[in-house]
Amino acid sequence: MNYNKPELLDALAGQYVLGTLNGLARKRFQRLMLSLPQAREATMMWEQNLNGLASAITPQAPDEHVWQHILDKIESNAQPIKTVIKPAPSVWRTWSFIATAACIILAFVVIKPVTQLQDSQQIALVQNQDKQSLWIINVDEQALSVKASTKLVAQTDKDYELWMILQGQDTPISLGLLPKQGEKLLIKDARFNAQNIALLAVSLEPLGGSPNGLPTQVLYTTDLVVL
Repeated sequence: MNYNKPELLDALAGQYVLGTLNGLARKRFQRLMLSLPQAREATMMWEQNLNGLASAITPQAPDEHVWQHILDKIESNAQPIKTVIKPAPSVWRTWSFIATAACIILAFVVIKPVTQLQDSQQIALVQNQDKQSLWIINVDEQALSVKASTKLVAQTDKDYELWMILQGQDTPISLGLLPKQGEKLLIKDARFNAQNIALLAVSLEPLGGSPNGLPTQVLYTTDLVVL
């Protein structure tokens, strides 16, 4: 696949931001953002465009009966309908795109911009391809508190290193070695700023960390989430 084509990068970035790029394709695009500035720029453009669209919409709180109706539907034990009418695939894709975009726009409307949050919490969850959580990262003013999950089966002859990619920069910045069990504090890099971080990544390294200041083998990527 030729990632140098702007139209291809724009299409992939749009699907990534809207959430319709799933599975291995989403993982590949996350890794691509680590090494290709054009991919990060395309993703940022989509995020900015959606953010601008969301800011023009007035938030509306649903009526109480709407939430009750949703709960009733979830908790009901109605028998499954045997006869299913399947719309054409193009219809499914269209409605999936519209529904996903609407959810993202609603999220932008409900959640205040990061710059307006005073007591916000910053977290990241590193998961494998089976959606098992391996590390949980909590960020405060001074450090990153990293806790290894019991699902992590660590290699004893290797180390795991955490990296951040800043928007507009090509070179990943090391944040330190991750714990193989228990919890560990990593001193926050002076350049660590939630608004400027495009991606977090975990690499597999020789014992002691990267020998050349760059990721040796990227295993996982994730986003920093501001609550």
